[in-house]
Amino acid sequence: MNTRTVNVLTDCHVEVEVEVDKDIWQDAQKKAFTKLAQDVEVKGFRKGKAPDNIAREHIDPQKLMDEAISSLLQALYTEVLTEENIVPYAQPKVEVTKLSDTDLTVKFTVTTAPHVELTQYKDFELGKAEPSVSEEEVEQAVKETQSENATLVPKEGVSAEGDTVVIDFVGEVDGKAFDGGSASNYELELGSHSFIPGFEEQLVGVAAETSLDVNVTFPENYMEDLAGKPAVFHVTVHEVKEKSLPEIDDKFVEGLEMEGVKTVAQLRESKRKELLESKTHEARDAYLNLLLDSIAEKATKIEIPQEIIDSQVEASREDTENQMAQSGITLEQYLQIVGQSEEDFMAQLEASSYRSVRNYFILEEVSELEDITVEDADLEFEYARMAEAYHMSIDDVRKALASQVEQFRESVKFSRVEDFLYRSNN
Repeated sequence: MNTRTVNVLTDCHVEVEVEVDKDIWQDAQKKAFTKLAQDVEVKGFRKGKAPDNIAREHIDPQKLMDEAISSLLQALYTEVLTEENIVPYAQPKVEVTKLSDTDLTVKFTVTTAPHVELTQYKDFELGKAEPSVSEEEVEQAVKETQSENATLVPKEGVSAEGDTVVIDFVGEVDGKAFDGGSASNYELELGSHSFIPGFEEQLVGVAAETSLDVNVTFPENYMEDLAGKPAVFHVTVHEVKEKSLPEIDDKFVEGLEMEGVKTVAQLRESKRKELLESKTHEARDAYLNLLLDSIAEKATKIEIPQEIIDSQVEASREDTENQMAQSGITLEQYLQIVGQSEEDFMAQLEASSYRSVRNYFILEEVSELEDITVEDADLEFEYARMAEAYHMSIDDVRKALASQVEQFRESVKFSRVEDFLYRSNN
């Protein structure tokens, strides 16, 4: 039988040293030799058919030991987890602490579940916001809808801020064109601030079929090869267009094809409801974040393994890199544009990742303390709600979530925990 020594560490790690039974170790070496001997080629013998004493001379002893150890590791690790009732949260660190022909001792350092001990999670008096929507905000929302449905029409005379110009341009630095600095028939809304500072302003007051040079200086925090450098853009303005706003009347509202919204009055009420729902959601999220911070401050213990934080940091970094790639730039270029060092960026990810993981395990602990669970019948209720919201059949919703039922179950559970916390605090 294998012999185990367990050492519980203080940072959510357990060290388990396994002294492998001598017979098991000897058998593993024999099997490793048999496996490696099959690939041994010795002159005068077919591949893998040389006598053991000759084949052994052609096998690297270290390779033999590595093969024998490798053949045992998974079974040893499973034994450790099962016999010691350990739930791992990351890949273990494995170290061979004793090795010879007769002895093998392996140490597993296992990352375990975070330790969260809460002293208070109810009856906090933090003050809940009561969102409201002003008439000015409703009016602004209606105007935004009007603007979103505007059409661009050719404009006589010169351009003004808010107009759109159709341009060709070629940018040069030190008299040479640079990558990404040219385009044809590009539609640019003046005042949108989508180009570098100073560019759009110089196109205000120009007429169609005008050519001009636009002189700018790239910001110091721009991409490294252009940062701080003066540049000239040779621009040709083909067209000037202005927005033609539709009149806000019942006919306009009907054209929006919004369910249950046919009149201007109904549009205003719809916008008021949207704004209030948005503000209420934001206020609730802000309150829950403040509440979770307060719960954490009162907690007796919140101990989270660094491996879990590191995993979350890496996932967040990859998400950011993927988002930047969709915009056609690298993470390094993005950091240059926003003027942030990689060190500061990673520190920011570290802090947000810790908070995210901390909150996750606080919610998990509350769910256990309050016995908040999600049964199959609860999932069916959620499927029905989603089916109604998205105008789908319940079967279609069920099929769509079939491959991620447990993730969905956990999401519903955490939503219920948040509802509980929101109701139980002020």
